[in-house]
Amino acid sequence: MNALQKLIDQPDYLKKEKGIEHTPGEIQQQPETWAKATRILLDRREEILEFMEAAGLRGDGQATLILTGAGSSEFVGNAVANLIRRTLKRETLSIPTTHLVTHPASAFIPGRPYVVVSFARSGNSPESVATYDRVWRHCPDARQIVITCNKEGALAKRASEDPNALSLVLPEETHDRSLVMTSSYSTMAWTAAGLGLLENPKELRRISKLLQQGGEQLLQYQSQKIADFARIQFDRACYLGSNTLFGTMQECALKLQEMSDGSVATRFESFLGLRHGPQVFVDETCVVIASVSSNPAIRRYEVDMLRELQQKGQGCGTMVVCARADDELKPLCTHLVELYPEGEVLGDGYRVMTDVMVGQILGTFKSLSLGLKPDAPSAAGTINRVVQGVVIYDE
Repeated sequence: MNALQKLIDQPDYLKKEKGIEHTPGEIQQQPETWAKATRILLDRREEILEFMEAAGLRGDGQATLILTGAGSSEFVGNAVANLIRRTLKRETLSIPTTHLVTHPASAFIPGRPYVVVSFARSGNSPESVATYDRVWRHCPDARQIVITCNKEGALAKRASEDPNALSLVLPEETHDRSLVMTSSYSTMAWTAAGLGLLENPKELRRISKLLQQGGEQLLQYQSQKIADFARIQFDRACYLGSNTLFGTMQECALKLQEMSDGSVATRFESFLGLRHGPQVFVDETCVVIASVSSNPAIRRYEVDMLRELQQKGQGCGTMVVCARADDELKPLCTHLVELYPEGEVLGDGYRVMTDVMVGQILGTFKSLSLGLKPDAPSAAGTINRVVQGVVIYDE
C-alpha cells in the first residue's frame, strides 16, 4: 500500500492546511527523476567523457576529485565518495563548502591536478558561489563540475559561461519546493554515481533500471510500514549503515531532525562504530533504523550489532532496510523494509538513492504525527529552504 499516495490524493485545501503540497510528491517522483537523469547522462555522454579526459578523471590523467556542498548537498558527496573512488579509480574526497569557504588553502596541494564537483539544489547559497570562486583563486588549473537542480541559479550560470567547467542541470522538478531536500538529493547522488559508469552505457542502463525497480517497490509496498514505524512514540533515532550507506544514513538523520523541528534527536553511526561510545544514545526512547548490507562478509558484523542491541533490550523499535532479508535477520527487527524481495538485487554502492527514501518517508510521517507541516516544518523559521544570513568576507 502506498502511504504517500494517500497524502497526495487528499484535497488541495487539506494538503495546504497540513503542509503537504510538495513533499510527498517530491519523494514519490524520484524513480522517474533518476530515469531522466540517466537520459541526460547518456545524451551528453561524449561531451562529458571528453571533459573528464581533459580534466584527468579518465585516460592517463590522475586528478584528485573533490566533492563539495553544504548540508544535504555535502551529504551527497559523503555518501557517494567511496563508490566514485572505486569506479573512476581516482582519489576522491568529500569536503564541505563550509570548510572550503573558510580554509580553502588546506584542501589543495600545490602542483597537483584537481576536479571539484559542486552539488547544489538552488545554486544560490552564499557558500556555494564563494567556493566556486575560491577554487579558481587557490587552484587556478582545477576543473569544475556543477551538478545542480536550478538552471537559473548563480552556480549554473557561472559554470555554463566557464570554458573550464561543466554544468549538469537536472530536471526542473528536482528543484524541490519543500524546505527539505528529497528528489534533489537522490538525483544529484545518482548523477554523480553515473559519471563512473559512462564508459559502459549498458551497465549504466542496467543499474538505472534496478534503481527504479527498488524505488517503486519501496513506494508501492513498503511505505506503509515506514508510516507505521513513525507512529512509535520516540524522542531519539539512531541510523546505522556501512560504507555508502553510512553516508546515506547521515542524510536520513538530518531529514528527521529537520522535519521534526529538532524535537527528535538523531545521530548516525557505522555498525562497528556504535560500540565505541555512541551505543549509550540508544535508550528506551530511541528507535534504530539500520540499512543492512547484501554482502555476507559485511552483514555478519551488522547482524552481530543488531543482535546485541536486542539482547540488551536497547531501543523501542528497530527498522531494518535491506535488499532482501533472510531468516537470521528477520527476528532482529520490529519493522522490515525489503527493496528487492524477488529478482536481481542492486549492490550496496548504489542503494544511496533507494535507502535515503526511507529517511524521507519516515521524516514526513513523523512530522505529521507531531502536528508539523512537512513542507515547512520549522515553525519559528530557524532554518530556510535557501540558507540565509551568511556573510562572505574577502580572504
